[in-house]
Amino acid sequence: MFIQSLILLLSTATSTVSASESMPWRTFTDMKCQKEFQQMAAEKFWDKEMFREQVSSYNETVYRNLSHTIGEWVEVHLKPKASAEVILIKDTTLTRVTFNSSCDAQVKNENLPWDLDKIFNKKTAEDWTNDDLRNLVSSGKRGMIYYWSPKFTYSVYDLPRVEKLARKFGYEFTSVVDPRASKEEVEGALEVMKKYNRSKVRGVASNKSFNRNLAMDIHMRGGFNHFPVVYVYNNKMIHPRWITGVMKDNGLRTMANEMAGELK
Repeated sequence: MFIQSLILLLSTATSTVSASESMPWRTFTDMKCQKEFQQMAAEKFWDKEMFREQVSSYNETVYRNLSHTIGEWVEVHLKPKASAEVILIKDTTLTRVTFNSSCDAQVKNENLPWDLDKIFNKKTAEDWTNDDLRNLVSSGKRGMIYYWSPKFTYSVYDLPRVEKLARKFGYEFTSVVDPRASKEEVEGALEVMKKYNRSKVRGVASNKSFNRNLAMDIHMRGGFNHFPVVYVYNNKMIHPRWITGVMKDNGLRTMANEMAGELK
């Protein structure tokens, strides 16, 4: 279930957090070891985080937090009449917390699921990691991160337009690419894009388009679900919402400015 929930899109969040939004598991009144789990949540100040439902079935509901700390995430897995199971993620380190029959917390460090491990632990010269994301956001400037894939045509052709608009609107611009794509796929897509956009007089992307996204934080914010995605950051924070798909110039500027303005 962790693999499934890790790949699902994080629900759209708002800037206002109520107690029910930050701790939705309170509705699970038949949870075993609830006292111990609530104590752990309080010690880690999860009530100050924003949790959203990721996936729900007849026997399990999964919540993921919208982290205020780049690279640190929490998933809470709940089943009726069972104790909670917690997944803690720090960069690419995964820790699972369960409660035994005596309600004692059992902590176990694990590897990432195999399909993510082969992506996020494969090192190349084009890696763009959580550290790069932290450095970018910590500048205090406002900017856009454009997440694209050579397999999504619109995300390829629209890359230079968004880069040009971002700079025109006063935003720093960074593009990162789907890490599942090979370097040959990326280079091929960019070459096709350059030829197409030159013929349409749309401009071409800069040479800084090979950043292979290994920032787990970007992935946890909805990566792998659709391309392109634009993330807006400002005042050392990343906005909890993002811009999905292709938008007209004025629409992109309006949404980006609203998000940047909310990050105060």
